[in-house]
Parts: sequence; C-alpha cells; structure tokens
Amino acid sequence: MSVRAGPQPETLFHSCIRFVAKNLHLYKNIEYVELLPALVKNAIFLNVVRVHKGFHDEELPRLLLNSSLTRINLSTSTITDGILMLMAEKCPHLRSLTLTEGNYRFTRTGLNAMVQRLGKLQQLYVRNCPLIDDEFVRLLTSSCPQLDTLDLESCKNVGDESAECLRDMPLMRLNVSHTSITDKFLKAIANERCGKTLEDLNVGHCPITSDGLSALSWNTIKYIGFEGCSIEDLEIVGFGKHLKYICWTISN
Repeated sequence: MSVRAGPQPETLFHSCIRFVAKNLHLYKNIEYVELLPALVKNAIFLNVVRVHKGFHDEELPRLLLNSSLTRINLSTSTITDGILMLMAEKCPHLRSLTLTEGNYRFTRTGLNAMVQRLGKLQQLYVRNCPLIDDEFVRLLTSSCPQLDTLDLESCKNVGDESAECLRDMPLMRLNVSHTSITDKFLKAIANERCGKTLEDLNVGHCPITSDGLSALSWNTIKYIGFEGCSIEDLEIVGFGKHLKYICWTISN
C-alpha cells in the first residue's frame, strides 16, 4: 500500500498567499486583513506587485504596509503623495525603495516629505523622474546618511552640483547614466569618501571624457559603464586591480 504525500506546509502557504494576492480586491474592505501578521502582509505585498503589476490605489497599501518592511518595490505602481506618506508613516525601518518604472503622480512636496522621514534608507532606485534634481539629491543625502546605492538613470535634471553632497556619502553603487553630469562631477567625487568606496559606477551616455575617468582612483571600482561617452581608449582604466566588468562604446 502506498501513501501519497500531500503538499508541504510551505507550498500551501505560498499557494494561499498567491490566491489572496490575486483576489485581494475582494478582501480589502474586510477588517481582518489589517490584523494579519506582518510576515503574511509582507508576502501578500510582494505578490500583489507581481500579479497585478503594482498598486493603483491607496487602500491596499494602507492595509499591508507595516513597520517590519525593510524593502519595498513599487515599480509599475501608480505612485502618489498619499502612497509616499503611507510609507513614511508605516515603514520607519525602510532600507531599500524602488520607484523605477512607476507611474509618477507625486509632487516635489510629497517626495521631499517622504525622504525626510526615511532616515535609515540605504538604497534608492528612481529612474526617469523629472522631479529628481540636484536640490533633491542634496536633501536625500542630508536625510539618509547611510545611503550606499543610488540609481538615478535618466533623471535629466541631475547634474554636476549633486557631486558636492554625494562626495561625502559611503556610496558603493551609483548610476547616473543619461543624466547631465560632466567630467566636473567625477573630479569632484574622485578623492572624497564617495570616490574611495564606489564599486559600481555607470556614467553612460553623459558628456564624460577620458579626462574625467582618469581622475578616479580605481582602487575599489569593480564595474564601470561609460557606453556612449567620448572615450577614445582604455589607458585610463585601472586594470589589474578590482575591475571585473566594463560597458564601453568605441568612439568613431
């Protein structure tokens, strides 16, 4: 006689979470959703982003956001001032926030207010957002001193002035490709704290030349991207140290 083993508890848990996430609109007006354990809320939150391609109202995040969340991904979500304030109020221990590819419906006031209340933030990903500029970067660095990862790709209003506040940050990963930075930016951070901690740097499609790249120390950089920049050769690159990956376009 053979006995077929039933589904493992972990499998059942994930199946239930996926079902609830897929049909969460049926439960959002039921009081017990807000009373669920944080572990369950967090699992549902993650699955909603996957199943529904983000959040598109404030009611569901209001039920699910909680103080145990340290990582939030709102890519593909409709992001409003209300959503930003909910995160600031309910997630004081947030370490990583992804807004990239979101439907940006927030204001500068809402964005600034959120950042000022997320002092433990270490990673921020927000691409192609016109509200992100040098003034915001200044506020971000003063409010979030532990920031080590910053992805501002295609934020066209970020330029050389951001270097002044970024140079003292313990940044390990920085993506400022498709922004308005120049060689002046790289020279400003090169010999400061930021320039000595950077491991991953992307300055692709910016008006960067060999003059700017040669200013970097290359003592810590492992990954460098300068695709689309006016770099005629690789003599300025620190080969033989820690470099593992280069993304580069040969100039005509």
